[in-house]
Amino acid sequence: MKRALQITYRRMATSEALNEHIRDHAEKLEQFFDGIVGCHVVVDEPHRHQQHGKQFRVRVDLHVPGKDITADGAPGDVTGHEDPYQAVTDAFEAARRQLQHYADGLHAHHRH
Repeated sequence: MKRALQITYRRMATSEALNEHIRDHAEKLEQFFDGIVGCHVVVDEPHRHQQHGKQFRVRVDLHVPGKDITADGAPGDVTGHEDPYQAVTDAFEAARRQLQHYADGLHAHHRH
């Protein structure tokens, strides 16, 4: 990603492999929509459940002209994912859907 990509880990160790996974997703998102001026990804391991093991939450904050988009990929009240890679994928999918909505609005605005 040409623009600022920040990755923050909370309550867990930094993972270079996960950083790579995040960078791949960020680059794909930028290819999809090149107006992104900033991207901040937060990977969080809020709490460990005795019976469920680790749970990861990922939030993607995108900055595009005139708007900030936040997506966490957690549908409903799901507490998180046991697989951090899947959590990243889901969060970026949610961000892509919001970007699509934003881009559609831009195109609709330009047509008038």
